[in-house]
This record gives sequence, C-alpha cells and structure tokens, in this order.
Amino acid sequence: MAGCAKPDIRPEPHVVAVPVKDTPPADLLTCPEPAKPFPTDATATIPESARAPLKGLALGYRDLFDRTRRLINWIAPGSCPAPAPAK
Repeated sequence: MAGCAKPDIRPEPHVVAVPVKDTPPADLLTCPEPAKPFPTDATATIPESARAPLKGLALGYRDLFDRTRRLINWIAPGSCPAPAPAK
C-alpha cells in the first residue's frame, strides 16, 4: 500500500551560527611572569635521582608558560610580548 503513504512534509533543518564574544575575566588575561633562573655564579651538585625530575618540571613549566602566553595572545592579540631569549 505504498500509494497510501503520506509524503515526508517536515521542513528542512536550518543551521544558524551566531558569533559570541565571550571574554574571560581580566585575571585570566594577565600575562605570566617567567620564573627567576638559577644563579649563574654558583655551582651545585644535583644527584641523578633528582636531576631527571627537576628537568621534567622545568620543561613542563616552560611548555605551560608558552601555552598560556599564546592563549592570552589569541584571545587579546598583542597582550603578552614575546619573552626575551635565554642567554
């Protein structure tokens, strides 16, 4: 009884995109301050068991610092200047 079936009369779906400006709070847009480096005029002996975890912390901090700075610059361009190169 295909001839008795009603045709599909549902309207076509419409997609509406609305740009939303959702700016985070000001304290989240504050540029991070880099950590103070170790003094260069002193020496220390760090055991291998502590050296690897310290290196991991330093690299993790560097990545988080860079990611946060790039995110802030993406939300508010030009807010965070590029950090000075390491000497």
